[in-house]
Amino acid sequence: MPRWDFRPHGTIVDEETFGRVTELETRQAARLQYAVSMLTIHQSPDGSVADQADVSEQLAEVVSPVVGGELEDLRSIVQRIIAEVSYHRSGEQRALVVSIGGSSFPATATSSRELLLQADTLAEEVRQEQGHDSTYRLRERPDTS
Repeated sequence: MPRWDFRPHGTIVDEETFGRVTELETRQAARLQYAVSMLTIHQSPDGSVADQADVSEQLAEVVSPVVGGELEDLRSIVQRIIAEVSYHRSGEQRALVVSIGGSSFPATATSSRELLLQADTLAEEVRQEQGHDSTYRLRERPDTS
């Protein structure tokens, strides 16, 4: 993408860089006392699309402005993502189908590693059970009683 292109778009980074950025963000969140939420999004195995790179860019565009909400906000954020990705098609292909897992620091996770692991695990669980529709699973706040 040219440097002069100012349209909103997602930035895709490698897993190691993403892990480091997540660690820095959770440390800052702990220090400044705010929430960091994480969503893991998998394209379903039967959601056929022509260009995988294009799908990744489209998902990054949708997710970029929403990550960072409180645990209570994740459900509506995920529902907006599912509504948005349902419009993405490639040629005559069917709508993009996704499995999403979500977690939140410090509500459900105590570290960046746990934050990533919870979101990844939930997204994988949903992908294993998934039918033909996009769906999600969010980590629940632990019971403190």
